[in-house]
Amino acid sequence: MAELKYLPAGIRLHIKEIIYKFTDDLSKYYYFHFEDIPTGLKAEKLLKNENIKSIPVPDEIFKDCGVAILTTNKEKVKEILDKNNIKYEIWVKEKEFKKIEGDINPNSCQL
Repeated sequence: MAELKYLPAGIRLHIKEIIYKFTDDLSKYYYFHFEDIPTGLKAEKLLKNENIKSIPVPDEIFKDCGVAILTTNKEKVKEILDKNNIKYEIWVKEKEFKKIEGDINPNSCQL
């Protein structure tokens, strides 16, 4: 279970994910995954004007909690994250999720 201070963000992300699953094809996006929740929330804030979607990290990427940023503009998001020294992995969903770039050591959010 994630730290309680991240509970409101987790609820918000789960609600957004439900809405996106009904209104969009999430398989067309690049999924950016981060080392921990604070880094993912920081990335979400930095990228708020870049037409991104944010959801809980899919279990197929990381079974613990986390934030995933979805975008079709991979290079622009990479540029912003690199400029701000934020480490990430990039995944795509074909039949299954496949990592295409990056290597992080995600931190568990277990209490």
